[in-house]
Amino acid sequence: MTDNDEILSILGDEYSRKILSVLSKNEMSAQEISDALGIPSSTTYRKIKNLETLGLVKKTKVIRTLEGLDESYYKSLISGIDIKFKDGEIACKIEKFTMDQKIQRLWEKFSEK
Repeated sequence: MTDNDEILSILGDEYSRKILSVLSKNEMSAQEISDALGIPSSTTYRKIKNLETLGLVKKTKVIRTLEGLDESYYKSLISGIDIKFKDGEIACKIEKFTMDQKIQRLWEKFSEK
């Protein structure tokens, strides 16, 4: 389980929250995230790395561009985060997508085309 302080720090960061939000709906590359949110690319890559380290997002694929560069795509692994404050203690509970939800998302992706 990830450290509560790290989760709260990520959730306290505006850009990280926005990245989690867009990745919960769509699989996107770092450049697409940067463009969609108006965030500098360097900031986007740094935030994604932090989110990956905490197990909140995952690299789903790498595509070679026409320029010969590798472009990574990311997706959120979480369906929710519950924060509880009780008796002076803070606890964060991360809800990850179940296998059923992953299959449903995959099916929806194919049905869009």
